[in-house]
Amino acid sequence: MPRLPFNRTARRGLLAVGALAALAAGPLAGSQSASAITIGGARSIGETVTVEVRPASNPTTTVHVLGFNDFHGQINSNSGVKQYNVFAGGGPALAKAVRDKQDGYGLSNVATVVAGDSVGATPLESAAFNDEPAILQKNMMRIDYASVGNHEFDLGRTEILRKQAGCAGQPASCSVAKTKSGQDYLLPDGSTSSEYPGANFQYLSANVVDSSTGNPLFPAYGIKTIGGVKVGFIGEVLSATPTIVTPSGVAGLNFLDEITAANNAATALKAAGAQTIVLVIHQGGFQSGSAVLNGCAGNLAGSDIATIAAGLDPAIGVIVSGHTHAEYMCTLTTPAAGGGTTTRVIGSASSQGRVLSDYTLTIDTVTGQLVSASGVNAIVRSGTTDTGTFTADPTKEHAPARTVANTYVTAVAPIANGVIGRISADFPNSVTAPYDEKLAANLAADSQLAATILCGTQCAQIAFMNTGGIRNPGLLYSQISGSEAAGEVTYGEAFTMQPFGNSMVTKTMTGAQIRSLLEQQYVGCGGQATKRIMGVSSGLRYETDPAAAACSGKIGLIQFGGVDVLPDAVFRVTMNNFLASGGDGFTVFNQGTDAVGGAQDIDALISYMQPTLTGSPLVPSSFANRIAAKGS
Repeated sequence: MPRLPFNRTARRGLLAVGALAALAAGPLAGSQSASAITIGGARSIGETVTVEVRPASNPTTTVHVLGFNDFHGQINSNSGVKQYNVFAGGGPALAKAVRDKQDGYGLSNVATVVAGDSVGATPLESAAFNDEPAILQKNMMRIDYASVGNHEFDLGRTEILRKQAGCAGQPASCSVAKTKSGQDYLLPDGSTSSEYPGANFQYLSANVVDSSTGNPLFPAYGIKTIGGVKVGFIGEVLSATPTIVTPSGVAGLNFLDEITAANNAATALKAAGAQTIVLVIHQGGFQSGSAVLNGCAGNLAGSDIATIAAGLDPAIGVIVSGHTHAEYMCTLTTPAAGGGTTTRVIGSASSQGRVLSDYTLTIDTVTGQLVSASGVNAIVRSGTTDTGTFTADPTKEHAPARTVANTYVTAVAPIANGVIGRISADFPNSVTAPYDEKLAANLAADSQLAATILCGTQCAQIAFMNTGGIRNPGLLYSQISGSEAAGEVTYGEAFTMQPFGNSMVTKTMTGAQIRSLLEQQYVGCGGQATKRIMGVSSGLRYETDPAAAACSGKIGLIQFGGVDVLPDAVFRVTMNNFLASGGDGFTVFNQGTDAVGGAQDIDALISYMQPTLTGSPLVPSSFANRIAAKGS
């Protein structure tokens, strides 16, 4: 099979935007290390993580940095979602939490930043309007800078440039939400506009450049002066972005090495007088085992973000990270050039507005250098109670942000109730005995295979779907959302079943890797901590013995198209971008090569189902029995 190439290689006043002292402190107690990287974190849910950098020999000023990541257009209350047993998240609650912190510190003493994926992979009430509602809410949060994330490129560079600039003087069709809903845009001051206003904050992209000119797509860095001290902010996205989004989304762009681009920006910032620098980057890691809101449990020292941090200019003293949808607050100590070590504070704030990171920087007003830094994560509470049925608490919400949510939830209802396909019986999100198959997951895998099977683009042969990416209740024959008949599936029902908006990724994998992957579904195999049986596409069948003592004994015969899968056979395999980076413990996916990004999974599901509107409905039995007993 041929190898498929891919390319790897506004605010005013206090904000300055650019085109383009070693920290020495030991880690906290209970730290861990990997490859000379040492991690430390807190032990309790509200504990502050602190780094003492150097003695304060001059007067100091205090700078507060508020950070969050992976908002993903969650403009409504994140109903039913809990973080550490607390109802949390959603734009209205996040907006109030951010503004309360800003007002408490004094807005002139705060910089507010976002580490990517503000938009993309969003709920229908935002996605249906090209995520303009999400930008409206973020404008209400008085954000200064946002790094681009991989999902900012889902609809291509022209669209993210439009989201930044707005539609002043542009054709009426530029204002998507206005065109679709008929509603004017609510602005932060309470006024309205008939044109999409764009983002009040500045996107940054130090390592994303135009492939023809070499110029950054957005400024590489920005400077905000607080208390007479210049603080620099660098924005980046993971360099592997082209492998997890559709190729059209990154056409004409190069994604550079994160370390080199950040250090080049740091050099420019220091020349401009900013000696304290914060990296805002859409790349991160995971805690494993028992995660702690302000801790670093597990293997964060071996993560992508730790590797990047090890190569950074020592002036970069704080890292606001994202991408993995994880929460952590850590000290990270790495060897420094010329000897000694560099210790930084690094944090991440879960996703969808459920957590807010609060960093405090003490800065020498004479030298501009960082004296100390600390960080603490706090849960963004959203419910009237933490038990029972979720009810949004108006006292925990920013009223204008709630107005935005209500406006577009109402406006999207006709779209949500549109029929996109038919089923003859239930495709439940529940396991089928005896081997834990889920028909809904197999359906999703088939839809993703159909979307990536054409030669000349991705030539996929097999697809896998993580069952955690399928949400209740699946697709049910009797479920009625609006005026549709039984068996008719609406857009809203499909979106509810598969809400994450993950992008499809296709990689080359060997038969031996596929066997290891299937073994990794079971606890204790390849580091797997939880039994996770994936959905598999039509054409792939395998035998299993879950009770086998050895991991090698849990998977028997594997066949593709009725032919035995041999260890050295080569296949093109489709998965979502979450799995492609080793999500849900499926690290074998990381061994795949020649990655090519694709469209979003929900679009694949809808395209797959649309022929049933005029043809026969989907029959659940056609998606069953892809796993059999070993030896059968």
